[in-house]
Amino acid sequence: MKKRKIIKKTGIVVLTAASAMNAFCTYIFVKAFGRKKENSIISRKRKRSPREEKQAAFMQEKKDWLDHLPFEELHIKSYDGLRLYGRLYLPQGSTRSDAHSKTMDVQASQPCSNTDASSSNKTTIILCIHGYHSDGIGDFAPFAPFYLKNKYIFCLVDDRAHGQSEGKYIGFGYHDRYDCLAWANELVRRFGNRCEIFLHGISMGAATVLSCCNAKQLPSQVKGIISDCAFSSGWEQVAHVMKSRLHLPAFPLLSVYNKVCQAMGGYNLKDISPVDCVKDSKVPILFIHGDEDHFVPTSMVYRLYHACKGHKQLLIVRGAAHAMSYLVDPKAYQQAFKDFIKRCSGSAS
Repeated sequence: MKKRKIIKKTGIVVLTAASAMNAFCTYIFVKAFGRKKENSIISRKRKRSPREEKQAAFMQEKKDWLDHLPFEELHIKSYDGLRLYGRLYLPQGSTRSDAHSKTMDVQASQPCSNTDASSSNKTTIILCIHGYHSDGIGDFAPFAPFYLKNKYIFCLVDDRAHGQSEGKYIGFGYHDRYDCLAWANELVRRFGNRCEIFLHGISMGAATVLSCCNAKQLPSQVKGIISDCAFSSGWEQVAHVMKSRLHLPAFPLLSVYNKVCQAMGGYNLKDISPVDCVKDSKVPILFIHGDEDHFVPTSMVYRLYHACKGHKQLLIVRGAAHAMSYLVDPKAYQQAFKDFIKRCSGSAS
């Protein structure tokens, strides 16, 4: 009789603990992966150093400047029916390939037909994929003067559940890779077979573009990938944040959290693995990371770089925290970027 009571009480305690853990992980998922109103890399930090304040002011200045430049609004439909938003910026003197409408809706699940293949000059397009709880203009406004100076067309997209795109929960690179491929195909449809596309991702966006590098749906017009501070594994990244930011043990919380991700987000964290994707990348990759990145540990870029079997380059920016490499050393970043594009374009011509 005593044994039965003990077993019953133990069962109740275990079920209560499991229920509480599930409720806690659900709360964390909604807070961490739900849509946010603020859209800035730096604004995620409660306290800013004087250096961070200066960087934030610079980014806001560039964002305000870019907001006043002419752009074309784009919309596509994701494979699961979400309306995704993007902005297309053209260098002065460029001609628009699809001027018949300002806003274009395309179903992502359908392949885009290629047009304008008779163009004699190749067009270089940068497809920009932003990071966690940011948006296209928020992360890439500082790059805009550099893009325009070098005559690059650039497309700033808002990931699902960010900015002006639809969605309740972020894709964390899993759903976003399919969205990125859809955007790439839309750009090919608009600019034709002879365009050259480069995927430029920051943070979660970098993990997204790396997850596209070996995809069957990757159009041949994508000539290279620039990955700025990508995580190597979704599972390991969440484990790192749990330990470093929340001061919680990954075990057993991460397994429960992953179940919540599958139920609410539609993805398994173990299936988000850029480090596996780069092993058979179809295109060259430029890896960039700051050596003072504590949000996505710098060690992850070395794992990615060594796992990549194809053409690759690595730039480590000294003194740069997470997603701050361009602001810390823009000259080194720009030089590596231009050299990479020139090398990839040259090999393709």
